[in-house]
Amino acid sequence: MSYFVWSTGTGAQGLARPLFAFLVSGQVFFAPLLASTNALARMVAGPITGYMSDRTGRKPMVMIGTALRAGSSIAEIFVSSFVPFAILEFIGQLGVSMWVTSSSILIADVSSPTNRGRVVATRTTAQRLGMVFGPLVAGALATIDLRYVFAFNGITKAITLIMVTILVAETQPESARTRTRAPGASRGIDMTFLRSRAFFALAIATFGLSMMVQGVFMSLFPVHLKDVIGVSEGQIGLSVTLAGVLSLAVALPNGVLVDRYGRKKTLVPGLFLLGLVGLGLANAGTFGLLLLVVALYGVSEGLVMGSSQAYAMDLAPEDRRGEFLGVWAVFENAGALVAPLLIGGIYAWVGPGPAFSTAAGWLVISGVLMAALGPETGGRNVRRRAREVGSP
Repeated sequence: MSYFVWSTGTGAQGLARPLFAFLVSGQVFFAPLLASTNALARMVAGPITGYMSDRTGRKPMVMIGTALRAGSSIAEIFVSSFVPFAILEFIGQLGVSMWVTSSSILIADVSSPTNRGRVVATRTTAQRLGMVFGPLVAGALATIDLRYVFAFNGITKAITLIMVTILVAETQPESARTRTRAPGASRGIDMTFLRSRAFFALAIATFGLSMMVQGVFMSLFPVHLKDVIGVSEGQIGLSVTLAGVLSLAVALPNGVLVDRYGRKKTLVPGLFLLGLVGLGLANAGTFGLLLLVVALYGVSEGLVMGSSQAYAMDLAPEDRRGEFLGVWAVFENAGALVAPLLIGGIYAWVGPGPAFSTAAGWLVISGVLMAALGPETGGRNVRRRAREVGSP
């Protein structure tokens, strides 16, 4: 429920943010600029949040992040120029990063390798339902005043804060508490896992996924449909809705599959399918063909998003779970920061074909690396080991 309420406000804010940036600046450029600065805020806050959650616990970081986003959204009601709006959004995105990172660590704490795929899938379903419902509310509020959307987002975050405060217990494992409070405990983030082949493959795949989602589908795809293919706004909305519905439909079945057969069973094929999506975007010249590509995107994004998150949680050591997932979040947010600029630059200066093909190539390489370097962390072998040691 907390993920649904949070995502409803986030979905509304996502619709209002670029519109308000254009409204107060008069320049289209400021919308993608705001998206990049927001990604920078999340990239900075992610590893710090992970580090602190291993020392202070998960719940304080969740609460602080939620309070920051609630307060910044309410304050945005009163701004009338771009600079203060961008500052408040930066502060708010620090809070978003704290929420996303610490709540993901919390999800990893309360799940196990035998059920983690389904737990993550349930969370993803709640998030996507909120992201579908939020823009509908935002559209209605924007007809009155765009600032009402910021108030709505602030209210949803305040409700989330109350829910977390009352209903969510601290989940920090005893191993993390013992390690961080022991005499002579290390004060820095342990970066030894960066030398792991599995983490390297996961980081490349995570960056590629962010490249496709943030750099291609959320940034360039609507522009490509409008200016190159020549479709209407209604058709753009139809294609985006189709992708969201299919991704939502795939999430829960994928959670069952990755728990039963392993994370890589859908993660690797999903990366290859996303690469095929990039090639399809580069070559499809009609709206009908693009709808087929969009349908494939929705299915493959639903496969990769859940399995990659479960895989990252599996790899994270129990006593350093926060540090691991915090550093992993850097690569996710780096993709959101770099991809719109990189893929967008190629699109503008060379053309849509090379831009989409670049994203496709990265994803195919990611799939090969994950298949070759990443050990399987879920499935039947994990359940068998759990029965042998008497785990639930």
